[in-house]
Amino acid sequence: SDEYGFFKLRYKRPGEDVSTLIEQPIMEGQGTSSEDVRFSIAMAGFGQLLRGGDNLGAWGWSDAIDLANGARGEDAFGYRAEAVTLMRLAETLSR
Repeated sequence: SDEYGFFKLRYKRPGEDVSTLIEQPIMEGQGTSSEDVRFSIAMAGFGQLLRGGDNLGAWGWSDAIDLANGARGEDAFGYRAEAVTLMRLAETLSR
């Protein structure tokens, strides 16, 4: 299947009594994502790797590091570069 996941969001606006449900499959090749989104995904994956990564499949340290490096963008204060350095350190310690 080309489906990576399924997005569900239920929300209710202030003052409303009835909530609205949004359901959307997440498909391969379904548009592009910003550097911020890709970097966030790399950081979420990094957190999962630190916890043991039971649900990551074959996705590993190098994948997280490559994704973060490719999404660093304009890093005015160097925080993203420092995060990648921490990821590399964690990868080394995990061996």
